[in-house]
Amino acid sequence: MKRKSVTKFTALALTAAMSMGLLAGCGNGDGSGDSGSGQDSKQETKQSQQESKQESQEQGGSGNTNAPSVDKFDEAATAASNGINLPELDTLSITVNMPSFNKASEGTRFQQLWQEKMEAYLGCKLDITWVTKPWSDYRETEKTLLQAGDIKDVTTSSIGQAINEYGEEGDILNLADYRDYMVYYPEYMADTNGGEHFAQNEDGSMYYFMDGFYNPNNVQGAQSMTAFAYRFDILQENGWQPATNLDELTQLCADIYAKKDELGLEYVIANNSMDFFRGFCGIFHTWECAYYNGSEWVFGPIEDNFREMLRYLNGLYEAGYIDVEYNTAGGDANNEKATNGKVAIVPTLWSGMAATWNKAMKDVDPNTTMEWGLAYLPEGPSGTAWKWGSRQDGKSLNQGMGIFINAETEHPEHVVAMIDYQYSDQMVNWLNWGIEGETFIVNADGTKTYVDEIMNDESPATKSADYGLLASSVCRTGIPFVPLENDAMTLLSSQPEPWWSADKGFYEGKYWIETSVNGGPDSVSPYDRPPVMYLSPEQQAMRAQLNWGGVCTKQLLSYVDKFIQGEIDIDDDSVWNEYVESVKSQTDEDFDSIISMMNEKTVK
Repeated sequence: MKRKSVTKFTALALTAAMSMGLLAGCGNGDGSGDSGSGQDSKQETKQSQQESKQESQEQGGSGNTNAPSVDKFDEAATAASNGINLPELDTLSITVNMPSFNKASEGTRFQQLWQEKMEAYLGCKLDITWVTKPWSDYRETEKTLLQAGDIKDVTTSSIGQAINEYGEEGDILNLADYRDYMVYYPEYMADTNGGEHFAQNEDGSMYYFMDGFYNPNNVQGAQSMTAFAYRFDILQENGWQPATNLDELTQLCADIYAKKDELGLEYVIANNSMDFFRGFCGIFHTWECAYYNGSEWVFGPIEDNFREMLRYLNGLYEAGYIDVEYNTAGGDANNEKATNGKVAIVPTLWSGMAATWNKAMKDVDPNTTMEWGLAYLPEGPSGTAWKWGSRQDGKSLNQGMGIFINAETEHPEHVVAMIDYQYSDQMVNWLNWGIEGETFIVNADGTKTYVDEIMNDESPATKSADYGLLASSVCRTGIPFVPLENDAMTLLSSQPEPWWSADKGFYEGKYWIETSVNGGPDSVSPYDRPPVMYLSPEQQAMRAQLNWGGVCTKQLLSYVDKFIQGEIDIDDDSVWNEYVESVKSQTDEDFDSIISMMNEKTVK
């Protein structure tokens, strides 16, 4: 079967899709951070509630049946009405250092209204000097500015707990000393897994407001490494279906391979945009760095489960199913293979990629029958596959990003109260959804959606950013990061894509929702819900060596592909032991002592 070449599939389209997914993920924990526990008890109390909402979620609506009413959101609070006694002040003059995103918030309607509402809340005028820099450039210079002591009154941060070092040196304001000026942030602290421990250091100090996320309907979806992409047209033409377990995946690969010439395929399986094996870790209940396994901290790449995963991948490779360029071809080359009909299964991809491929193919040939679709990860040897980056329910915090305040700022009480107000239900709803009748409407069933001017635009996310709405992350209004709201974010930045599940067959859904519905509670991995771990800056540096991207990563990657391709024998215990010792030898301190330290410093 001859396939038409897709020549218009550009890197630009992919970059836009990827940046949307990456920025939308800023509100969630990274899966390897020292986030809190307590998830089991929260799931039990909210299980029936989530099940009652599932139908609404499956239909792809905002499902906002559990959120506060629109009327409550419209209530205009003030610091005084909240019992906060701010010192009298005519004008708060501050400098804010923050990144700019795809669309600058300056001059937008909602940035202007943000300032008006903030002035009403604080009871004084705001005179803000905004110092901005593109996001990528901003992150490169953050630590340099801190080390030079160039700290503005308010600064957006993406360096996580590394900020504590500067707090301990007295450069950063200790927020714990200003709890009397907070009303809303403590709600996020209390609701996050691990509770207030998560946002505090062991001595109770807090040196930054952590990035928040509001998930009113407890949709525990994810955005990557949570589904496999399949050529749905090939499956349907041949009476096949996506794999629900590894035996079915192996058989499906064999069936497709037997007909690959007839189907115009070069290989059955190809990589997309990340290290190939990472798409399989959750299936084997392991991970690619140090992670919490439900009872203790371990290092995934030296586990038996990790070895079993490599053994399985070696079997697929030896059978000729995996593209030989899986570890060398770049993202553009892999995307070209997907859109040119050269492969049938892609295990590693982000939310929105299948939709992007389908659009690219339709743009070239409106009559094409090629279609990519998604299905949840196949079940592994230990049961339901774990997914990476499951959203927490309710209100939650992410340690990776946030906002800190210069210890020498002139009016700390006002600045703390200002940032705290960004976590209020009023501000979160208002900056994500906007104004009823102008930017969103309430449906008859109580759910919300954006007005036709936004939703019917070629790019609803970009159109919403023109207003200064932040739900899509294309624009970040206020002082980043104001918490994202899950339902609004999903509506704008999650594209409808073809899906399949055993109970519903082939249908259309959204990645963030379907990975929650199809994965179910058992898909929430323990490494997304670890207990709090109190580490000093020095201990954090030790632990970082075991994170993905740490000193052990390069060494394990030098072995992984050799195991998959059979250059070294995954079944040879002496070779495996050599690999384990080689990876462990990379740390400055004794490897096992770092793991022990992590477990000893964990709040049980």
